[in-house]
Amino acid sequence: MAKCKCSKCGSTRIVSNIVQNMPNGCFDVCTNPICGSPDELSILAPLIYDEIGINLCTTFAVGTDISTTYPTATNASVSVIDIAYTYGDENVEITQIAGRPNCYSVKLANLTVTFAVTLYDESCRALATLTPTAVYLPNSTTAATYDEDTNPTSVTLEIFAPYGVSYNSNNATPPVYTPALNSIGFLSSANVVTQGLNLYAIPKLLGLDTTDDEVTVGLTLILQSLYFCGYRVTSAGRISTPKGSIVSGEESDCINLLDRAIKPLDLSPPSCEGNLKKDCKKPCMNDCTDTLNTNSTACQSACNNGNNSQTTSGACTGPCNGICSKTN
Repeated sequence: MAKCKCSKCGSTRIVSNIVQNMPNGCFDVCTNPICGSPDELSILAPLIYDEIGINLCTTFAVGTDISTTYPTATNASVSVIDIAYTYGDENVEITQIAGRPNCYSVKLANLTVTFAVTLYDESCRALATLTPTAVYLPNSTTAATYDEDTNPTSVTLEIFAPYGVSYNSNNATPPVYTPALNSIGFLSSANVVTQGLNLYAIPKLLGLDTTDDEVTVGLTLILQSLYFCGYRVTSAGRISTPKGSIVSGEESDCINLLDRAIKPLDLSPPSCEGNLKKDCKKPCMNDCTDTLNTNSTACQSACNNGNNSQTTSGACTGPCNGICSKTN
């Protein structure tokens, strides 16, 4: 059980039994960070628990007289900028399936998709980027983009979401919470994933009509249930980022300024490095590379022998068993 440790200022600090019972002579990562590459990493990763997609297709106007404004345009490319929608009848609806609490029914309808359509000439030189919008899954059979086979009024997808969904709230008192669907696009305000349900789209340009100023775009909508979870993964070492140099010669002290090589703490047994945060009355080091000298003979000997005191040189502090041998 964790124990309380009272300080002179009257506040209370709670520490684990391992930290409470550490022997004299400590290794405080708060002042002497460990260097090197870990064998394993603790990560918080967005994990996909389930996903399902649907293919749609429609033709829509780009909003510009292509033949007049860009007479040399012969090709185009397309990407999705944003997906906008509202909630409620004939729009997006999210419902927990009765009797199946880990699954949700998601009705998609009336999605306004904003595209970036880039026009090119026959030499593949970019002429302009247009940003038309089109309604996919229109909520009316009279809509211009409606097609019974390729762009119906709605689709309903069933998805496994064991940790539930995220929620929108209004400004009422008390607030009312309703299930939310997060769209992932390329707007600065809508380009991240959230816990719960996420929707994104992958487009493909199927046709460019410079006479009628229209494009035909196939759209794959992908619905995912996603949650952030902590995991242990094997480390293959740090990445090496190539850097250009503004000075001549390879002897400059500026070459590796960004690479401090501080090792993340091993938060799980057996190393228990997460417990190496104990107040030590020792001077602070400016950098983790400042002469910890963990590969020295004296340090290795102390580690191999389980010695929990400082070496004669003061380079290695205890409890160092399992620390020096894992640090480069």
